[in-house]
Amino acid sequence: MSVFVAGMGAVSSPGNSVQDSFSAIVQGRDGIKPLSIFDSRLKVPPLCAEIAEIPEKYSDLYRSLALAMAAVDEAMHAIPDRENIRIGILVATTVAGISQTERFYEALRKDSSIIDRSATEFAVHEPTVLAGEICRRTGGSGFHTVSTACSTGLHIIGMAKRFLEQGTYDACLAVGTDALSILTVRGFASLMLLDPNGCRPFDKRRAGISLGEGAGAMLLTTEKFISRCISKPLAIVSGWGASADCFHMTAPHPEGLGAQLAVKDAIDEAGIAPEQIDLIAAHGTGTPDNDKAEIKAMKSIFSSLPPFCSMKRTLGHTLAASGILESVLAVKALQEGIIPPTAGFEIEDEEIGASPSEVMNRPLKHVLKNSFGFGGNNAAVVFTKAE
Repeated sequence: MSVFVAGMGAVSSPGNSVQDSFSAIVQGRDGIKPLSIFDSRLKVPPLCAEIAEIPEKYSDLYRSLALAMAAVDEAMHAIPDRENIRIGILVATTVAGISQTERFYEALRKDSSIIDRSATEFAVHEPTVLAGEICRRTGGSGFHTVSTACSTGLHIIGMAKRFLEQGTYDACLAVGTDALSILTVRGFASLMLLDPNGCRPFDKRRAGISLGEGAGAMLLTTEKFISRCISKPLAIVSGWGASADCFHMTAPHPEGLGAQLAVKDAIDEAGIAPEQIDLIAAHGTGTPDNDKAEIKAMKSIFSSLPPFCSMKRTLGHTLAASGILESVLAVKALQEGIIPPTAGFEIEDEEIGASPSEVMNRPLKHVLKNSFGFGGNNAAVVFTKAE
């Protein structure tokens, strides 16, 4: 059974649509700047990819939900007639409503009289509440919340694929969303994982990540229901692989063993040979260990490394949202036949022994997307061009 991408949505620091976000990626735009939407209380404001303005339509929602709904509405436009269609909602998040509860906690410290609002305000802290609200607003038939660090955005695509193959739902909406918060900014700063000069994926001088915020959404369905959509299929989700190497709480396995397993499984499920992959949309965080381990893992699978890119300097690392947000843009690259550049890369690292591609036009049929998270969580998805 083929699982099709029927609709997509994206909200990122470069823009509030798939096209705006993709244009920034193709241009190799630098999307990071000093954090300004809240005070991190760090000595120097970290460089982040923040969203300057939430669309007015969603301004009354807490930030992660607002970003999610903006992406969801764009994706769900593909299927205006949802009568008698069972739609499953799968949500990837790490932050959920934390940015909202942080603000309320600060207000509560200054004015204890607002304690009566605490039950309502703190309720959004729970990730499942976010998933339930998205389900309610979209008329979904059920919702599922996933949080496996930075691999989450790909896992929900793979899980949606399984639900559709098993007939649990007629269509699935996979949405990943994370807003910048004090917890994440200060947490990554305490781990000394933030590059003060901004992330530089695969570059010899790379020294850490740059956090970002955003959301991505994909509407997935099968051949039986694709006719209900207003446009032709955008791509096929042909393979998903998942693994957990459990090497370290935060560091990747130095040989990328878990990454190898996930990628091999995704390619095998797609029914293709590694040589048929035309582009790798890498995880490419910009940390010394992650980038080196990822390319080492890819070299163990591919006899000749395909073109690869990272989108992190343009979008920032959007945590649980990164996998699906970057998948949306990888599918767009597949459609347009464009291999994107890697913003922030300048100098090849001899320890990696490979450089990301420059922007080029080339027919693409199979694109591999990687996402790897803390704790050894690894995910990979293969997208195939819908003929």
